[in-house]
Formats: sequence, C-alpha cells, structure tokens
Amino acid sequence: MERAAWHSYRKAHDPPRLPRGVAVMVAVLAMAVFAVGLWIRHNAPAVDDVGLQLAGSARAAEAVVGGRTAEFHDALTADFFLIGAYTISTVLVFWLSSRTIAVRMRHRCLVRYGIAGALVACGCAVAEKLLLLHGLDGADWPFAVAAGLATVKWLLLVLTVPVAVCVVAIALKRALCYGWAQRRYDRDGTGECHPGGPGPRGPDVIPPWPVMQSDGRRWPAAVRKDPPRSREARWENGSRVPPGREQGGLGFCVSGGGIRSACVTLGVLQVLRSHLCRARYLVSVSGGGYTTGALQLALAGKDRDGPRPGDVFMPGTPEEDHTRRHSKYVAEGTGQWLAAAGTVLRGLLASLSLLTAALLVLGLALSWGYHLVPLTEATPPPEHLVFRGPALWALAVLAGLAVVFWFLWLVSLCLARAVLSSTLKWVFLTFVVAGLLLGVVVVVCPALAWVTPHVWKLQTPATGASAGGAALLTYVTVLLSTTWRRIESAGHTVGTAERSRLARAVPNGFAKYLLVWLVLVVVAAASLLLLGWVIATGRTWPKPCQIALVAVLGLVVLSLDQTWMGLHPFYRARLASAFAVRRRTSPDGEQIAVPYRFDEPTPLAWYDRRHRDFPQVIFAAAANLSGDERTPPGRHAVSFTLSHDYLGGPDVGYARTDVLFHRARRVIRRDLTVESAMAVSGAAFASAMGRQARAFQTLLALSNARLGAWLPNPGVLGALWVKDPDWGLPPMPGIRRLPYLLREVSGRYPMDDRMLLVTDGGHYENLGLVELLRHGVTTAVCVDASGGSGAFAVALGEAISLAWEELGVEISIAHEDWLKLIPGSAPPLEPRNPQPPPGTLGPPNPLAGLNLRLSASAVVEGTITYPRELVDDEGRGLGTTGRLIVARAALTPGMPYELLAYAEADQEFPHDGTSDQWFDDRRFDAYQALGRAIGRQAETLLVGHTDS
Repeated sequence: MERAAWHSYRKAHDPPRLPRGVAVMVAVLAMAVFAVGLWIRHNAPAVDDVGLQLAGSARAAEAVVGGRTAEFHDALTADFFLIGAYTISTVLVFWLSSRTIAVRMRHRCLVRYGIAGALVACGCAVAEKLLLLHGLDGADWPFAVAAGLATVKWLLLVLTVPVAVCVVAIALKRALCYGWAQRRYDRDGTGECHPGGPGPRGPDVIPPWPVMQSDGRRWPAAVRKDPPRSREARWENGSRVPPGREQGGLGFCVSGGGIRSACVTLGVLQVLRSHLCRARYLVSVSGGGYTTGALQLALAGKDRDGPRPGDVFMPGTPEEDHTRRHSKYVAEGTGQWLAAAGTVLRGLLASLSLLTAALLVLGLALSWGYHLVPLTEATPPPEHLVFRGPALWALAVLAGLAVVFWFLWLVSLCLARAVLSSTLKWVFLTFVVAGLLLGVVVVVCPALAWVTPHVWKLQTPATGASAGGAALLTYVTVLLSTTWRRIESAGHTVGTAERSRLARAVPNGFAKYLLVWLVLVVVAAASLLLLGWVIATGRTWPKPCQIALVAVLGLVVLSLDQTWMGLHPFYRARLASAFAVRRRTSPDGEQIAVPYRFDEPTPLAWYDRRHRDFPQVIFAAAANLSGDERTPPGRHAVSFTLSHDYLGGPDVGYARTDVLFHRARRVIRRDLTVESAMAVSGAAFASAMGRQARAFQTLLALSNARLGAWLPNPGVLGALWVKDPDWGLPPMPGIRRLPYLLREVSGRYPMDDRMLLVTDGGHYENLGLVELLRHGVTTAVCVDASGGSGAFAVALGEAISLAWEELGVEISIAHEDWLKLIPGSAPPLEPRNPQPPPGTLGPPNPLAGLNLRLSASAVVEGTITYPRELVDDEGRGLGTTGRLIVARAALTPGMPYELLAYAEADQEFPHDGTSDQWFDDRRFDAYQALGRAIGRQAETLLVGHTDS
C-alpha cells in the first residue's frame, strides 16, 4: 500500500490530524482548565450544593440551607466557573479525539455525542443554578425544575466525563509511546522468518475490497493499485488471492468433521498420494486440517532420514501408528477425563469470577455515586423506595420529546426530505437512548438496590448458595452441550431398554435448547441480584476491601489473555498429542515416531512452508463479523485462511505471515503456529458459530467453553506497517484483555476492529471447496466427510451456492450422476440363496437394512465454469472450465467385506456426529478404510488425466 495514496484519501475524507506535540499541548490545556475550575470551586464555601440541587421544594431546600443563604449564594456563583471549566475541557478533549484517535465510525459518533452531551449538561447546569439562585428568595417551583435539570445533568456528566478522562489518557499514551513503538517495529519487523530463510516476496499487507459504511465513508480507506475493472466487481474482489499463488493445476480440499473427517482424509490421501504430490494446493477445514497439519509437521523435521512426501503417513509408518494409538485425543482414561472436566471447570470459574469482579466494581462505583448524588430519597440499605418526583418528571419529558420527534420523523419520511429525515431520526434516537439511560439510573438501579436485600435478607450463606447453584447449573449444561453426541453414541452400545433409559435421562435437542435458555436466565438473574446487593451495601464495606477489589480486578484485566483463558490451549495441546509427530531414526536403526514437545514452537512461516513435490497447505477458518456491511444477513462469517506466506481473506485483507509473526507480541505469536492453525480451523465450539443459535454462543462465551482465537485483523495493519504511521492510530494489542470477552458475550465483532475472532472454517464453508476455487484450479478433488445421512450432501450444496455468490463460479453435476450419491440408490445386495417369490412366506432379507444405506457410487464428477479465463504464472490462458471430483464418505456395494460388516454392526456409520471425538481403534480403522475405498473410486477418474 502506498503511503501517499493512503494520506490523499484521508485528507479528502477525514479532518486534518494534529501533530503529536500540538495534541499533547491541547490535552494539557484541557486538564489545566479543569483544574482551575476545581480550584475556584474548592475555595468557595463548603456547602451541600448537591442536596440543594435535588431538594425539589422550598421546604426541603430550607432544611438544606439553614441560615447559610449568603454562603450558598457564593458557592452557586463559584459553580459557574466550574461549569465553564468542565464544559470547555470536555469539549476540547472530544475535539482532540476527533483530530487524533477517533479513526473509526463508531468513535466519531461518540465524539459527536460527547460534545453534544457536554453542551447539554452545561445548559442544564446553568439553568439549574439560575433557578436555585432565584429560589433562595422564597419561591417554590424553581426547586422542582432545578431538581429535574440536575438529574439530567448528572446523567450526562457520568457519561461524558469518564470518557473524556479515558480519551486524555489514551491520547497521551499514544503520543508519548509512539517513538518506542516505532523502534520496536523497526527492530522486530525485518521481514525475516524462521532461520530457514526470508519470507515470500510480496507486499506486507493486501487490503480487503472496500465497502461503504452507513455514514457514507468507505472502509478500508486504503487505495489499491489494481482495482477491479469489470462490472462483476464483487466476484473479481472475492477471487483475489495473495501474490505467488498461481492459477491452474490440481488442487485438493478436505472437509471438516472432527476426528471422523481426519480418518477419512488420511485414507483418501494415502491412496491418492501420487496425485497429491503433484497438486498445487491442499485446502483443509477443521477435522481435515488434523491430517494435513500432521503431514506438514511430519515433513518439517530436520532429520535427513525423515519421511518424504511420498511416504509420510503411509500405511504401516510409525507416524500413522502413533496417530491411531492416540485417536481418543481429547481424553482417554480416568486421569485425562478428569483433566478435561477440570479444564472446563477452570475456564468456567475463571470467566464467572472475572465477570463477577467486574460487576462488583461497577456496583461499588454506583453505590458511592448514589451516596454522593442521592437520586432517590433513601439511604443504603434502603428500607423504603421513594422516587424523587422531579426525576420522574424529567424521565417523562424525555419520553414525550422522543414521541414528538418520532412523529416528526415519520412526517419527514412521507415528505421525502432526506436531510431533514436523517436529522430527526438522529434526534429521536438520542432522546430514546437518553430516556432509557435516565430510567436505568433513577428507577431500575435504585429499585434493584431496594429489592435485593429483601430477597436475600443480606444473608451470606444464601448468597453463596445462589452463586454456587448458578455456576453448577452452567457447568452441567456446558458438559451436556459439548458431549451430547458422545452420550448418543454410547446409547448405541447398550441394549434397547438401557438405551431408552439413557435417552430419558438426558435432554433431547429441544429440551437442551430450553436448558440453555434457563441457564442464561439464571445467570442474568444472579448477576442482577449481585449488582443490586453491591449497590445497596458496597459503600459500607471496609475500605481495604474496596481498594483491594479494584486493584485485583485491574491487575487481572491487564494480565490475563482471553484466548488462553478458554479451551483453546487445552484443545491445541490435545490435538498435538495425536497429530504433531515426526519420524526419527534411532542409533540402532529403528524408525520411531517422536511427538513434538509441548512447548516447541511451530511458526507458520517455517513449519507450514511448501515442500518439494507436495502442495501448499492452506488452513481454512472463518473470521466472525457482526452487522450487514460486509456479510449478508444470517452468515456473520467470512473466509480466513492461514498459510506460510499470507493469512487472511479477501473480505478482511491479507498479511504476510512472517512479518506479522515478528511484529506481534509473544502472546499473539503463540497463535501463529501450525498447531494453533489446526486448532483454530477446527474450533467448532465457539462464542460465534455462523448460523448457530445465539443462545448457545452466549453460553459458551460465559462459560469459557470456547475454542476460537482472537487474531490480528489484516485490514487495519496497512496503516500501522507503513514507514511513518499516524501516531494517533491504536497499536496492535499485545494481549487480549477483558473487552474481548465482553465482545464475545455481547456478540459484537466489528469489521474494522484491530482483532478478529477466528473460529472453525465450517462456520463459513465446511468443504474448503470455495477457497480452493478461489485459487483457480483446473481440477478440484473434494473429500467430503462432513457427515449428514440425508438424501443430499448438504455441505456440497451449500458450497456450490456459495461459490456462485462469492466467486461467480458455476458448478454443474449431471442429474444421473448426483442420483448415485443418494443412500439406497445402489442395487440391493441379495444373499446367495434366492428369496421366495412374492406372496409366499420366507425368511426376510438380512441385508435389507444395509441396502437402504448403500449408494450406487461415492464419487461424482462435475464441471466448473469460471467467470473469467484462468491464467498461469507465465501469462498463458487456461480456459474457463475445469473438473470437480467429489469423493463423499458413503457406503457402496463394492466396498471391502470388513467395512460392510462394521457398517452392519454400527447403524450410525459413516455419519457419527462431529461432537463425538472419542474414536476407538475399530472406529478409527473403519473410517480410514472408508477413506481408502472412496479414494480408489476417485483414482479411477484421475488416472491418465494431465492437469494444465
């Protein structure tokens, strides 16, 4: 990306940026103005001016003033200086943020609201002081109006002043630390990767294709050198891949499906090894990535006698035997089961403890706030709940104004006045938000603080029991949600009576969904009760406890990484125990499989490099986005790939893997490895799962039972990696703190955020076919072990539709060909003895049940039609058509005897649920044999074929 192009666009669309020195001077000036106002107010007489503001009547005001009318006059006069000081300083700070650190659309909205809030607070405060000065002469109505204005004023101050303080702190931090950060980037961002050599040639960052935001700005602002030239811009943008990835040739993609897909993929790639060795790309999703990652790690060894692409993980090799013996990678034996359950419990307790601590600090702040500014006529713990009349009148006025502007907005829509309609809509929403916030402050929180002590009676045992019950219910629900398919498969190994009792003992799908909602309701109720109890009693706690609580929470928030608080480290370690292995020759000549050490780094830039006579491995994951500016409704995820040269996708941009690895902090680097790519690509249980129910995602976020990882967003790296970046831009986080957990709980994933939540590739597309077609191969071999026992291959249908929507690639499969994939389409197997004629008695066909599951073929061939001609790296045209060979995990009559025998004994085979990750040796061998069988069928279509 050209820095001149970047700044030319910024200059045309954004306000001019302030130099660092000027910004520091403005921040210091704002603090000095505020300090002068505080000094003037401090030297005024010490009176209860807050009590006077909220008196509401002349009688209450007289009780507050007593005989100190002159002193109150002087204090109210001094308040005008304080009002002017905090208004000037707050507006100055928000203006400073608009010229320095407010680089995103939502930040600019906060600037506008902050300035408007400060000015409105100033107007309310000035009017309130004038009314109080007038009311001191004996009138009654000014105190009622002043109390209402004071309520609105305090609400706006609570919303604007803390934000202004944070803005000053952030601006000063970025200005003062800019030089140090640049020196670190210049030192670490050398473009060098692992000691194996320099990284690939190409730009450090490739920005995503631009979209227009709701405010009329485009994101990203970077200007690309090669914008699309055709009317099919969306397809052209979606087809963009990093430089160095030529079109044409043979490519493989292997689907997700957990250990089931890993076994099938292993069998297929063993049979098709000669074809795999001449392929250009190998795209893997989720479970398929277990096997492809194992292949890469086995080839990445430094031993000269190690395996070669042609024999790595072939039948009978030490590495294949190691994976087979560790197929129950999640947990095997009592000790590992206890460790797995303990890991889930640890994550749950850590997440709930962190959120509880945040609620305690919030409640403590509210407790002191209601003590200093009593918006209700009660003192904690409140015995009676009495709302102040002026506060309720202020709430009613805001609601009335919201209704008025809503009506005017509707009228403007009928009149087709765009500018007027936009302004009225903004004003209407402002009054709605202000009314809701005021209602929470003056009604909801005081009511919660009043009702909580009456519910709990302030008894510590009841409080502990309630919290423990909520945590236990959450824990049990998480275990049921993550192991449900395992429980179902266990039911098939017992008798009918025992199976029915087991089915009645655990919830079905609908009951499990209700159970998840019950847990969320219980957790929400417990959180509200805890917050109300802290509001009612927090101020009375011992001061050391209050200070320690804030200090401990601040320390934990600053030091804990949210990705590594979840199940991601455990999942990655367990995957590595089965699939991270390499062959070594011992001194006595014996070849053995040596697992990778637990703490051994496997950087993508080196360990995922392309080996000679082996395709480039691309791990396909999904980047989760919220809103409809980048993704259509219901999808919420875009492609995100990880490989040795680049990581990212066309919708979020690409970043060079080696540069990112060296510019990232140590914690982020641990997630830029081959082992982490395998885990992230298979992070099926996450707080964001594409089209999955939001309730399950929220539960997984709250319980820390989540497998995704927050990775840097390539779309924002371009502005940070230029030679002299804008000092006001936020640097890339070195640790993913509490705000990222809160984003997972709330489901907020902005496309322009610094970090992206990356999860299972199946949340975007479960075959990897769309990503393979994005690279323009002329022959695509798709291994579909994604599961599903219906008449149609659902994952294949979704991939075909998505390929057309995203790339404009049309895939056609002949009607007579795809009919062969349907279970039951094969000629029925008949026993050797002929069956009796119809209408006569005779023994039933023992193969009738199996016949309904047999397909005529497990392999189907289709035609790929690209919207533009493919071009190889030398500029030669390759045409616009290609071949698609789909090998689906399906049973056919010609499969080996032992495989059909296993299928007869296991009615779920070959469609065991993806959630069941506990494979024994018989199931592992069966799925691997199935992979070899469908691989032989696919080989008949590949033999003799020469790729362009």
